[in-house]
This record gives sequence, C-alpha cells and structure tokens, in this order.
Amino acid sequence: MPVVMRFRGWRRFLINLSIVAAALFLGLVSWLIAKPTATRLHETVPGERMTFAATPDIDISLDADSTVTITNTEPPRVELLRGNAYFDVKGHDVGKLQVKVGTTYIRDIGTRFSVSKRTDGGSVAVASGQVEIQVETGKYLVGAHERADFNNTSVTGQRVIAEADIAPWRPRR
Repeated sequence: MPVVMRFRGWRRFLINLSIVAAALFLGLVSWLIAKPTATRLHETVPGERMTFAATPDIDISLDADSTVTITNTEPPRVELLRGNAYFDVKGHDVGKLQVKVGTTYIRDIGTRFSVSKRTDGGSVAVASGQVEIQVETGKYLVGAHERADFNNTSVTGQRVIAEADIAPWRPRR
C-alpha cells in the first residue's frame, strides 16, 4: 500500500508541474510575439506651432495650443485632444489614416485636410481628396474645398470654402 500512495503523490506532482510549465510557456510565447503599443504625445503651447512626421508618408501640422496622440501601430491611430491639426498624407498611407475627435472618427480618403476640435464637436476642412466622417447617425463624405461641422451625433453645416479657409493658421508653402 505505501508504494501506491507514493506513486499517486508523484503523479499529482507531475500533472501540476506540467500545467505550470504549459502556462509559463504560453505566457512567454505571447510576450515574445506581442508588440506593445506605444503612444506619442505632441502638443504646442499658446503662440507655438509645430510640423512633424507621424510616419514617413504622414505630416501633421499643429496650431498653437493643440494636442495630438499617435500610436506606433500600422496604420497609426491619431487622436486630436485639443486645438487644430492639418494632415498631409502622401504615398502608401493614402486611405489608411483615421483621426479620432471625441467620439467622432474621420477617415482619410484624400490627401490633405484639417481638423478642429471644440467642446461641442469640431469641424473638418478638406484641401484635396475626401474624408469620411463617422458619427452616431451614419457616415458623411466631405470633398475637396468643403468644410463640415460635427458633434457626437451628426454632421451639420457642410459648405464650400476657399483654399485659404482650410487651415488659416497654417503658413502657405
């Protein structure tokens, strides 16, 4: 009888050891495979403007007193937290950029556009191409030389504007 008890003890020990080893192995593999997401914060103070490359194909210009976050994912996820931003998308990233403003999502279909954030929503002005604005009530397309205001639920005031009104704070190049 003592031999059987000793065998059962080792058997339980080996089963528990194999469960722990499998869990450690799976944890290690998922840690090695998963690439952690990093978020960069870019902000300007009153009176300062900044232009930077979010990726080799996406340039972002920030107006004074503006803040934007960008993830290192592919495609990058951009969120405008405050102020005004101008996006110049070229090359392979055309159509991949998505900008979040509050609960509204703006997807780039064109190449150049500006986004402004206000407490009650924001606005989009398109220099070339198109953008798609997604709010609770649906999706809206805004074309070149158009501006549209939005809040969390709808898009209002879509109208034609002059080139100079797309990002009036941004110096012309």
